[in-house]
Amino acid sequence: MASLQVVGQERPYTCPMGRERGVQKGHCILMNHLVEFRSCLYASLLLLLLSISIANAETDSVALGEWTPRFVHHYDYALRETEGLARTQEPVEVTLTMAGAPPAAWRDHIRVVRLVDAAQGVLTPHQVMGATQAGGVAMADGQTPHPATSINVIFLADCPAGGMVTYRLYWGNPDGDGGGKLPVADLEGGLKIVGEAPGLGIDSAYYHIVLDDKSGAIKTMRSTFQTSGTEMRYHTIPIHFGVDNWSPGQDWDHDYDWPVPPNHHVEGGPLALRYHRWGPMQTYDDVEVSITYTFYAHVPYVHVSSTMRMTKDRSSHAIRMGEIVVSHSRRPPENPDPTQPESAETFTHYGWPDKDGVVQREVNAFRNELGQAQVPGFVPGGLGVLDRDIPWVAGYNVAEGFGLATLRKNQFAGNYLGGPTPMAAPCTYLGQYGWGFVYWSRPMVYPLGALKSELDLNTAVAAGTIFGTEEALLLFKPDDGLEGVGEAHRRFTVPLRFEFKGTGPW
Repeated sequence: MASLQVVGQERPYTCPMGRERGVQKGHCILMNHLVEFRSCLYASLLLLLLSISIANAETDSVALGEWTPRFVHHYDYALRETEGLARTQEPVEVTLTMAGAPPAAWRDHIRVVRLVDAAQGVLTPHQVMGATQAGGVAMADGQTPHPATSINVIFLADCPAGGMVTYRLYWGNPDGDGGGKLPVADLEGGLKIVGEAPGLGIDSAYYHIVLDDKSGAIKTMRSTFQTSGTEMRYHTIPIHFGVDNWSPGQDWDHDYDWPVPPNHHVEGGPLALRYHRWGPMQTYDDVEVSITYTFYAHVPYVHVSSTMRMTKDRSSHAIRMGEIVVSHSRRPPENPDPTQPESAETFTHYGWPDKDGVVQREVNAFRNELGQAQVPGFVPGGLGVLDRDIPWVAGYNVAEGFGLATLRKNQFAGNYLGGPTPMAAPCTYLGQYGWGFVYWSRPMVYPLGALKSELDLNTAVAAGTIFGTEEALLLFKPDDGLEGVGEAHRRFTVPLRFEFKGTGPW
């Protein structure tokens, strides 16, 4: 596995009276005599308060006038909250650039400080996430632009509803002055990461997630707040299909079919961990795909971005993205199939927004004797057919108090070689076929007709076609109207707005 950049470490010492930050001194002695115990207690409390004061003065509080000369660049990154929702630990990602210096020369010389006033700030944990270096091209006048190195930085921002907050970004170490020796912020409650890619395990305050040890796709998920130990799983294969394709005559091909990702890369650490997978699909090697997961400390969702690129013309029956599949019973309890093993029922309900509020559909309330969904207006097996860009879709278990939702932010379909973009029944599809699972997905290509009908046809997809999605997988505790999911969607799709003052003119 690639090395992880850890910015900030927890102090190991913990006093029985409370955690001392930054100073590993003092002790608590249990005496047999009350007077001596009280003396120890008072001394310990005094030492704790002094320790916190020293720690705040030495590591958290920053005198801006003293720090500014220690770095090549600084920038006041102002953020405004526009949705009327207080933000706590919201991920913010910024690209910083240096002229000429290689990444290793300055990646450790980055700091993020939340401004308190014109003179003081508070050090904020951050995570370095990826670096790129590129040279310039000589121009006609003989001047050559400087080579540039850019590094992405992630920090978690707090902002009151309707308010504004500014974080000063410092980067670059002038003349070896020692900027890298300045203190870094502690991160409380960071991600716990175990194993090696592709089979990572990631724990946070909100979830326990395991990636498939072959393909790297999300295999199981479990909320930390649910009332049971039930995992969201689909038998022995992953529950998240980032991309899939089917050209009959050949098998379905999913990203989880990789025996090992053709390319993969892990970066980050306890504040934010990013796992990239990319390359040709296992069966259809003319289809190039990428799936990237980003996990954040203190954030209840996983950020997912996926792309597909057709390098040749392809006859496809189905092209889908952003699919979630979990186990479900094959037949209704009153009509079991003795020839088939029964599956656990992970979700009891589906939910999604519509013009009148939120639809909440009980999965087992719409089943025929074969176990298929039987909803008026849809073909058997279709539990719901929604707009491709429905803001969110959720599955949840009412009795056990857990759920998983896909929050949609962006999608793109186009062709960079001048060919047509397929518009073959794009939608969001909720399926329950009585096959031991339920699912939702975002088809980019589907046939117009039902199985074995005259319109059950492939679609010719032109070389150069590209699809892309950006979404989040939210773990949540269901409420009556799924209001928490709707609010989470607003937070994800309308983040804190960067108050950019402009650039140029040129």
